[in-house]
Order: sequence, then C-alpha cells, then structure tokens
Amino acid sequence: MNFQEAKELHDLLFTFIGIFHEKFLSRYRRYYECYPMLKKNHVKIISVLYQHKHLIPTEIGKLLDVERGSLTALIDQLEEMGLVKRCNDPMDRRKSLISLTPAGRCEMNKIMDNYIRNLSVFFQDADPGELKQFTASLRFAVEFMKKLQVD
Repeated sequence: MNFQEAKELHDLLFTFIGIFHEKFLSRYRRYYECYPMLKKNHVKIISVLYQHKHLIPTEIGKLLDVERGSLTALIDQLEEMGLVKRCNDPMDRRKSLISLTPAGRCEMNKIMDNYIRNLSVFFQDADPGELKQFTASLRFAVEFMKKLQVD
C-alpha cells in the first residue's frame, strides 16, 4: 500500500469512528438511563461482553482501548452492581474470565431490544438498496478486519 492509499484509509477509519460515535453510540447510551451510575466505559464493557460468552480482561482492554488499571476498577464496579462476574479460567488459573451475570444478560436483552427498535426507526427513511449495501459493506469490513494480524 502506498502512502496516499494509507492516508485515505486512515482518514476513512477515523471519519467512520467519529460518525459512528455521533450517530450510534450516543443513541445507544440513552438506553442505560435506568443505570445512572454506569459510565461510558461501563456501557462499552457490558456491550462487548454481550457479544461474547466471556473474555479475559486483557481481551476487553484491547477491544476497547482501556488501560489495565482503569479496566480493573470498572470491572470491580460492574461486579458490585451485579452485572458481571469473574471466574477462574479452567485452562489457566492465573487468568479470570469476565462474563455477564444472568441479571446482566437480562438487562442487556431489554436494552438491546429497545435499541434495535430505535435503530429500525432511525433507518426507516433510508433507501432500502443503500441500506442493504451498507449492511453488506459493514459485514465485509468486520470479516476483513478479523483477518488482519495485530502485533
């Protein structure tokens, strides 16, 4: 990849991040108003855990770009709220697996149902063909990014 292509890719990625935060994440946080004590990073952690059965803190930190010290405190707080739990990794007892509690999963199911309904309304005026193309493009982008090697 030459410099100009790399610059365009960088610009597109950071533009996407900004628009994603503005149009989607800010709307998503509205559904956590029943938990006024949840901070932005709490929401990100339980949202990532909703997509996975369990993760070790290092994986959560990499996915969300949250430092280990901050992450430990955030997980402690979520545990105190009864939304997540820690258990030992059966493959490596030095590691903890973090997962949603049944109560945490139940709350996330409610939040996701509301958010998905809102997302349907948000996209109701979009051109169906463009929406289909957007979805296919996101699916491709996600699969492509999963294949990339990280140092």
